Amino acid sequence: MNTVEISFSFTPAAAYVRAARLVAADVASQSGVDAMSRDEIQQATGEACTRAILRHRQAHLKDLVHVGFSIGDHFMVKVTDNAQDSRTPVLQPGDHLPPATEDSSSEDLTLVVLSNLVADFRVTPGDGERGSTVLMRWPLRAKDSPDAE
Repeated sequence: MNTVEISFSFTPAAAYVRAARLVAADVASQSGVDAMSRDEIQQATGEACTRAILRHRQAHLKDLVHVGFSIGDHFMVKVTDNAQDSRTPVLQPGDHLPPATEDSSSEDLTLVVLSNLVADFRVTPGDGERGSTVLMRWPLRAKDSPDAE
């Protein structure tokens, strides 16, 4: 199967999270993701973008936040920030986050939300020495599925 990739970048401002969510929902809709997963994709993309913006603000960065979609065997969303920070956890599918407490940061809370929204979810260090990437995957529905539109 051929892989299609779509990407865009935005200034780390909360005003762009809504746009990222809408683009994610539209790309997912066009790629063959089932309706229930589209809602998850929209919400998860918003949470991952919010996390990236928070990381940029904490590091006083004005660098762009990068969002990418890949459609192949799965529908994949990648949100990459450029904040240098030793706290970036490396998470793999099935990893459990510590429960949220009063001392949890907003970044920690977005990871908790993401871990509950997305079954196939990873956080990895970014390329080079900076940043992190949130990678999320969902299955595509079969072309002969009754949910196919």
